[in-house]
Amino acid sequence: MMYTSNNFDVKAKAMRKGVKLYQIAQHCNISESTFNRKMRGKLSDADRQMFLKAIDEISAEAEKYYLGL
Repeated sequence: MMYTSNNFDVKAKAMRKGVKLYQIAQHCNISESTFNRKMRGKLSDADRQMFLKAIDEISAEAEKYYLGL
């Protein structure tokens, strides 16, 4: 059986970049429960892009913090 998951690309990118899912919700100004509900189903293109962009921004900010910039 092949493992499939809704929105695997968002979850995988967050994991690769060290971003927690609750951080994405906070960054997008939505509650964790709303974020989790959206992640259980098929994301709209707008939501998918918003979440992927949030991951990039959160990881870039964390990188700046750790590098002392």
